[in-house]
Amino acid sequence: MTSTIMDRAWEILGWVFVLNGEIFQTVTTLPRGLTLAMIVVLLAGLSLAIGQSIILFINRVQPIRFIFSLLVSAILYLFEFLLLVFSTWVICLFPSSIHLPFSTLLIVLGLSYAPLLFSFLGALPHLGLPILRILSIWHLLAMVVGFGAVANIGEGFAFGYVAFGWFLKELLGNTIGQPIARLGKTIADRVAGVELTANRRELNERVQSRFETTPSPIVTASQTTLPEVQQLIEASDRANPQAAQAVTQAIAESTQSATITVPQRTSAVDPLVQLTHQTRGIPKPIKLLLGLLALVVLFVLVGILLRPIRSGVFGWYQTLSRVPRLIFDLGWIGLVALVFAGLLAPLETLGWWAGWFGDEVDTTQITATRSHPEQASDSTISRYVVYLDGVGQSGEEYTPDVEDFLTAMEPSLPEDVKLVRGLMMYSVMNKPLNEDRPLAFLWRLADKTRWANPTAVLGLLVNVRNALIVAVSADKRYGPIYNQGIAQVLHNGLVDRGYRSGSTIPITLIGYSGGGQMAVASAPYLKHALEAPIDVISLGGVMSGNNNFLKLEHLYHLVGDKDSVQKLGPLMFPGRRKFYPLSYWNRAQRKGKISIVSAGNVGHQVPGGYMDPKAFLPDGRSYLQQTIEIILQILSGNLLETQQPLPVKLSNYALYKQAAFNNLAYYPLKQTVDSTWYRPIAAWMGRLILPNRDDRPTIRGVLFEVHYAPEGYEHLIGQTVKLRWVDTPVVKDAVKATTHDVHFSVDAEYSSKYGGLIHPDRLNRWQQVGPLESLAGSRPIDDMLVILNDPVEVEELSNSPDYSIALHIRSQPVQVTGRFYALVTFVQPIAGTDQFRVVHFNRATRQFDGAAEVVRLPEVVADANGISSSTSRGLEASPLNETGWYVCGAKDAQGMFVVQSLAPRNLFRLQPDQVVFGNKASYRYIRKQSWADIKAQKGRISSVLCTGQNNRSTSKIQTVINDWEEGSRALMIHVYGGIGGNNAEPAAATPIFFGHFAFGLAQVIATR
Repeated sequence: MTSTIMDRAWEILGWVFVLNGEIFQTVTTLPRGLTLAMIVVLLAGLSLAIGQSIILFINRVQPIRFIFSLLVSAILYLFEFLLLVFSTWVICLFPSSIHLPFSTLLIVLGLSYAPLLFSFLGALPHLGLPILRILSIWHLLAMVVGFGAVANIGEGFAFGYVAFGWFLKELLGNTIGQPIARLGKTIADRVAGVELTANRRELNERVQSRFETTPSPIVTASQTTLPEVQQLIEASDRANPQAAQAVTQAIAESTQSATITVPQRTSAVDPLVQLTHQTRGIPKPIKLLLGLLALVVLFVLVGILLRPIRSGVFGWYQTLSRVPRLIFDLGWIGLVALVFAGLLAPLETLGWWAGWFGDEVDTTQITATRSHPEQASDSTISRYVVYLDGVGQSGEEYTPDVEDFLTAMEPSLPEDVKLVRGLMMYSVMNKPLNEDRPLAFLWRLADKTRWANPTAVLGLLVNVRNALIVAVSADKRYGPIYNQGIAQVLHNGLVDRGYRSGSTIPITLIGYSGGGQMAVASAPYLKHALEAPIDVISLGGVMSGNNNFLKLEHLYHLVGDKDSVQKLGPLMFPGRRKFYPLSYWNRAQRKGKISIVSAGNVGHQVPGGYMDPKAFLPDGRSYLQQTIEIILQILSGNLLETQQPLPVKLSNYALYKQAAFNNLAYYPLKQTVDSTWYRPIAAWMGRLILPNRDDRPTIRGVLFEVHYAPEGYEHLIGQTVKLRWVDTPVVKDAVKATTHDVHFSVDAEYSSKYGGLIHPDRLNRWQQVGPLESLAGSRPIDDMLVILNDPVEVEELSNSPDYSIALHIRSQPVQVTGRFYALVTFVQPIAGTDQFRVVHFNRATRQFDGAAEVVRLPEVVADANGISSSTSRGLEASPLNETGWYVCGAKDAQGMFVVQSLAPRNLFRLQPDQVVFGNKASYRYIRKQSWADIKAQKGRISSVLCTGQNNRSTSKIQTVINDWEEGSRALMIHVYGGIGGNNAEPAAATPIFFGHFAFGLAQVIATR
């Protein structure tokens, strides 16, 4: 290349960046302009290969082959460019088209690749993908401007030529160009040493499958603590151990717990962990020196690659005076350093993934520590709490304010809760910054500086570096790798401290600042590995909205009004904003899995932050004390909710309870009925009672007030016993699958308090709610009457002073109304009362000629809209009365049987009113005929047998009916559309409305 082109290269590229059309015309006239264009394309291809190098890392290409793969990728990119030029040239050969020489197209389209010189920025975490999209658009605009300039046509026509050229390139590449493409892939695979894949689905499968098929190289940290670190912490103005201990004592007094011993601060290095690194090949000092030289070279390359922006876009700064120019130069160096740090941020993760690090780990002492004599067993630990530090973490040692926080919190935790600390969340290898790294000396110096002065520039380097790691965790490309690696760090940390996989002991991750992102991002992988329920407490966490929050039991996000750092979350991650309704964050909020907890007028970090023991609230508590108390409330499930003075709509349930006959207390527990005419609904009946929160560990189920018991257990009627599940593998698995934390969404809380709807408010914010508690707590008070299906095992509890009997069941209790049932016909109502004369069904004669009796049939209470769901008016004249009614209920205090529910016998008989034959006819009946002429069906019922058989003979119909034998079971579907007519309920006020749809089980029994 001549000196003319060399001298003007940066200037030419600068004009291309600003989309100056004249520069394209100029270069086509300069000597060696074609050479410049080809160099631009090659460098753009190399830059793009670097920006997309994660593909090579995922394919585990080794370092030397990695470099050659980048070069091969650039060369193949050049051939792809030549195909694009050829396609565009062919378009120009069409009749009535603009004719341009092939060499001119090479220069113009080649120079338009100048914006792609910055494609290496695509490797930046979080910002990389948006940058690549911007560069692609910039590149397209450069092609359009350049083509339009040399062809002397408008941008619209130029875009058409470029677009058709690209289309033809794709067409040729996927047809006659396939052999060349396969050859290129073969060459790339040979150079890489592996079969490369760039398919997104296949890459994702490789990421997901590696942790399932190979042992992870993640190990627990081994850190040599600086001897002076503890002295630096104690001497720091930010260290307040006495204030932290005072907070612990204040919490102990406020909770009225036993005396808490506050341990003296010692080294934070975990005594369980002692690892020996054995470096292969090159001695470690030489490796560190080579690594440092590589970093210097990379820094210089970044500066060179960014030079076109400085020269082209910011060329005007040369006209500034000396001082402003010096300020600009320093700022530019800072920008280069930031880009350099951003490119380095994912390198450790990707290098670890690709197997570039040759350190072997002697794990013999880890195995020994897992049987450590002081290790707590699962029987003594009910929950593990893991602390994940913010971006200020450089190793196992924490900053003084965090040390104060942990010093105060650890002894405040319940005795059965174990705290896990000391895990390095900003390294997939759990390796401190000041150990075995090329820049370890810099991080040691930064640590020494920031202990005494947290605002020191050198100390802030740690925060910047770790903030970039947070971006790696949130990145769609790097995140799946990094977060699984961090999950492995957490996994090893928990296992080394006594956690047993599969034990289902709950785990709480407390993430401060950037640790919030680490917690929510790694939790789904950790949950999968340990099969444990996991919730997260975020202390001002900065979290991406695309983490799978739905996998968490719950997220508690503690927010201070003065915390400007946590506000960066919604700004940096748009998925946190409401205009992304399908993001995981917004979906989890709608499902009630995220609770925003206000910390009041609190900032992010000390002074004035969540962990400040010297800043106080108006009630006298320090900020640190409030933070710990909120954490303890969350761990115990006692987090209080804020009351709001809003108008309350009375629920239908409250209206129904105003009628005395709708209360269980209206019916005496001990009562007898004539067994000739009445039968108990089930052998075991009673009322479910939700235990107090504090009694849950000892109850291990719910309480059951016995209303009816089988022969031999009549003495239990009126007593309260424990109701539990049988201890069998099948039942335990079913209970485990249906046990979850309960947290209301904002909409659910509002509708429960003010909207007149009934939700299980008593279970809100309870952890690990099982199916028995779910049923018992589904109403505001304990008035759920149920039957227990056989078999029921009765156990006498000798060591239980409160409840001496426990009933063990295998299936879910069934909600019922009443205790006894009978089959009657209604004769006539008694005027002025809610009583009816009835005649019982005689089992001997199979007719309704049994005993005559007077029963009560109270009118149904109208709902909040003044609508009654049913009425007893004209019941005796109903055509259904001929075949009788099943009435369910109990006797009141005066001994009169009160009908609490009834159902027509004809609805439960196996003999159908109509038979529909054939699949098509059955489908047509269900879709259309069953809903036809709805008004004419008022007050009527019918049973229709739909069969796929086409034989309509009487014998065949009877055969189909006879297939239903006593004991046969079927899936029952209940469909209820709503109440229409002149006085329609609100849900049925429009032509389209949602009704009721429920499933159940039916069983064939004989009427005896």
